[in-house]
Amino acid sequence: MGHHAHAGAEPGAVIFGGYGVFGAHVARELARLGIHVVIAGRRADKAQRFAATLGPMHRGVAADVADGSSCRAVVTGETVAVNCAGPFDRFDATVLGACLQARCHYVDIADDRAYVSLVRSYSERFRERRLAAVYGCSSLPGISGALGLVARENMDRVPERARVTLFIGNRSPKGTAAIRSAVGAIGKSIVAPQGTLVGFRDREVVPLPEPLGRRAVYNFESPDYDVLPDLLGTRSLSVKLGFELRMVTGSFALLAFLSSNYGDRTAKLLEWLGKPLGRLGSSGAVVQTELFFGDGSMRSAALLARRDGQRMAALPCALVVQRLCENKCNPSGAMTAYDLLGAMALIDRLVSEGFELHHSSA
Repeated sequence: MGHHAHAGAEPGAVIFGGYGVFGAHVARELARLGIHVVIAGRRADKAQRFAATLGPMHRGVAADVADGSSCRAVVTGETVAVNCAGPFDRFDATVLGACLQARCHYVDIADDRAYVSLVRSYSERFRERRLAAVYGCSSLPGISGALGLVARENMDRVPERARVTLFIGNRSPKGTAAIRSAVGAIGKSIVAPQGTLVGFRDREVVPLPEPLGRRAVYNFESPDYDVLPDLLGTRSLSVKLGFELRMVTGSFALLAFLSSNYGDRTAKLLEWLGKPLGRLGSSGAVVQTELFFGDGSMRSAALLARRDGQRMAALPCALVVQRLCENKCNPSGAMTAYDLLGAMALIDRLVSEGFELHHSSA
């Protein structure tokens, strides 16, 4: 299925935002997997320097995700375009359009609900060209949805309620886009199947795998609200976020209590305030999906990274790109990472990379 502008070209991927925090993780994994990588960013010098660290077969170029001609120029002849640029709430369909014109698969790590909806709305256009548009290839909804399917495996019953939790270690580097995403959810309305929630409100204490134990978490905006209810058949879903340092989690909850009017200035301030605390705690992470049934029983599946939590979050993207570069008979249209790879196959691959799968039931 891969399309190349020149005969005999090796399958490859261009990564927009490839020298950013998450883009760099994806690029390193793809280079390790033997995929030819083009690092694309606004600064050609930074893209070239980072590409050089990956090995001689990789290169860096200047590209602007907001400029259609720039995007088309860099994706032409490549098998997959990977969008790691962020923040995704500021994107339109420029990269999607460039991929369609160049007949190139599209993959992203989008965590923004509106942008994921935009990608999904392009499903038929990608299907007509026998191309894949694989969205949210990170913790939410890529890993969380796969875990939901694993938790519900071999069950005929439909859960009444589901809860997704993302727990982030303090030593995981926080990119500007990730901080903006978190700040953008503070105090904002979240449309859920059961009604309207408010970001960083509704404190709940969830049981996470050891050694983390019980932790306080709060509402978070996520594409899961649009993807998981149909996937799992549930009528109620909450997505929760917590940070390893309790003072950080509490600070976000306090801000949500005080106001909902936060933007880039607040994100920059929090980024600056967080730097002195960056050496505390761990670089781990947890993604957990819990299913609650009408008879009071529950089942859950969690993926634990004791360290390198960001690598765990980036791996689904790299694995999807690897699959698309293999030129297998893949499905086309808009889909998730677990739609393409299979839920259990995705989780098994992450476990093989050193991350831990935890099941529980009651």
